[in-house]
Amino acid sequence: MVDLLRPLRINAVELLRRPGATLPVIEEISAEALGVVHERLNGEIDVAIELESMNDGIAVTGTVGAPWSAPCRRCLKDLTGVAQVDIDERYQIETIDEEAYPIENGQLDLVPMVRELALIELDAEQVCQPDCKGLCPACGIDWNKASCNCDNTVTDHRWADLDGLVLDD
Repeated sequence: MVDLLRPLRINAVELLRRPGATLPVIEEISAEALGVVHERLNGEIDVAIELESMNDGIAVTGTVGAPWSAPCRRCLKDLTGVAQVDIDERYQIETIDEEAYPIENGQLDLVPMVRELALIELDAEQVCQPDCKGLCPACGIDWNKASCNCDNTVTDHRWADLDGLVLDD
């Protein structure tokens, strides 16, 4: 059986013997193999990172990219793009830094980090443009294309009893 995640499991022993040594890891990994299940995901996950040996572990820098497709959260227009996440993580044999990932049995397992970063970035809400006006909640017209005469005054029914209150000065 072929291990599709093998490129993300690195033998760290040789790298740790030479502080300052680097190792590039450039792979396209199946989301299914990574265990990334998300309705917005639209393809394979790209990993472009560099491992650098340090005295206390291995620094991992680079990017993880996940193609996505989703509707705009304001106007529902169909959108596509690539969720790109910058990586700056540490792996340590003895995890001194509580945010560092462990190096276990001389192995650097990048799978949990890549999975976590891809899922977090895929959850980001997307808009078609920063100033998207959205849809009218009453008639549904796209305010980016046209306007309407609907009354969209926001009221809070919990305060309705105070609407008739007249204060004496």
